[in-house]
Amino acid sequence: MNYLQPIARFFKLITTSSIDHEQHYKRLKLMERDIGVPVKIAVLGLTAYFLLYWKEIWPDPQPAEEAFHEAVKQMFFAYLIINVGAVGFFVFFNHWALRVVHWFTVLMNVVDAVVISGLILITAGIDSVVYWVFLVLVVRNAISIPIPMTQVAVNLVTVGCYVISIFIWFQYVLPSRESAETMTRENWIRVYTPHYVISSNKFHWESTNLIQGSQSTNGEPVAGNGTEMIVSSTNRVGRTHQMVDLGSQRELKDEEERLASSLFSIRICFLMLWIALCYGVQVLVDRDREAQREAREYALRKEQLRSTGRLAAEIAHRMKNPLAIINNAAFTLDRRLHEQDDAVKKQVGMIRDEVARSDVILTELMGYAQLSEGRVERLDFEEELSLAISEAFPNHANFDVSANVRVEEDLPAIMMQRGHLREILVNLLVNAREACENKGNVHISARTTRDFSIRFSVKDEGEGIAGDHLERVFEAYFSTKERGTGLGLAIVKQNIELYGRTIDVDSKLGKGTEFVITLPTRALQQT
Repeated sequence: MNYLQPIARFFKLITTSSIDHEQHYKRLKLMERDIGVPVKIAVLGLTAYFLLYWKEIWPDPQPAEEAFHEAVKQMFFAYLIINVGAVGFFVFFNHWALRVVHWFTVLMNVVDAVVISGLILITAGIDSVVYWVFLVLVVRNAISIPIPMTQVAVNLVTVGCYVISIFIWFQYVLPSRESAETMTRENWIRVYTPHYVISSNKFHWESTNLIQGSQSTNGEPVAGNGTEMIVSSTNRVGRTHQMVDLGSQRELKDEEERLASSLFSIRICFLMLWIALCYGVQVLVDRDREAQREAREYALRKEQLRSTGRLAAEIAHRMKNPLAIINNAAFTLDRRLHEQDDAVKKQVGMIRDEVARSDVILTELMGYAQLSEGRVERLDFEEELSLAISEAFPNHANFDVSANVRVEEDLPAIMMQRGHLREILVNLLVNAREACENKGNVHISARTTRDFSIRFSVKDEGEGIAGDHLERVFEAYFSTKERGTGLGLAIVKQNIELYGRTIDVDSKLGKGTEFVITLPTRALQQT
């Protein structure tokens, strides 16, 4: 299926990035309330004036046009009532949920397209200047509806409304107008032809008298046969002119139909290209916005990690000195008490052990100082998860545990250090694999949340964790396993909290344990 890859890459290329709720809200507020409400009030006023005084404005309306005018006028008054409510809805914009505002906007955009299509029927159809309003509607849809599929669907519905209105105009309005024009031409021929015959008859009758008068035997002009012949010839001339005129009308009508069909095709193609252009501009704008956002997030995340690293290094450095003094004192005390009570020596040994343990913890804490030098990257989560699964479930190992992976397509990129993400994923997967005790399944899932984070969960089919142990699973060196170090989940928790996120655990005895974390795709939402 390699031939499908270029197609998939093309669709991925033209797919706009997901817009966050705040940006969507701002677009709707700008287009539908700040700009849309004043413009719509003005347009409604002009349209109402046009419909009320249509007969005075529009020359020589035909019966079909008058019928459509009445229908459009009734539809417009209903549309006017709807828009009164719509204006009130958008004025109190802040009181509505984003989802409600979005779908109300979609509905109103479709209603606007239907009403504008009605105006096409009473304003010259294919030659109507109202056509250009559809271009404005497409631009409005591109701004107000950033969701790609919804935007394209509404724009196609808008084009469909225009196509239907032109089809109705061709079927009903245009024949009515052509019929009226044909009757006007025929009346003109009836009036013009008799006048031509009579005038010619008179002229030729006089000429005939002059010609045939010299040939009469009694001196009277002979006009009978000549007049009849001239009248007959003149009538034939009139009919010939009428036939020529009707033939020209047919040719002219055919040419007009061809021109109208070509103009209609051009306008439809232009509308489709305009839709593609507006969508393309939106993709470019969204890509630029995404690049700027990522640049800000890189800087912010790096500063956060640098601050955390400095703090960790400072704390560890200050704590190590007192611990070193305590350790030295304990060592000296231990040497002096080597012949004393074993109980005392045991207590001194415990002091030294705990100091050593604290030193290990502080050494790990100082490791976070390297965060200031670490590089935050834009990571592909699916790729990193695949590598982590390969590490936790190597092919050469004979684990009787299967990894069932269910990952949502087109997950957003992760904004983290690669090492931190790898530690989180591998530790969670290894912990789940060991909990299964070489049997059962590990269920892995990932999906996008409403705030554009990634919800990642790992669920095992092990014995579960007792309630009194559940609150301690993230403590360093605490483990319910015989050979566990107690550091895996502690590292996961530390790395997750470092990015301002949390880890949750849910476990039931006999039914397994599930760990759920949210991974950051946007740092700016944490500030």
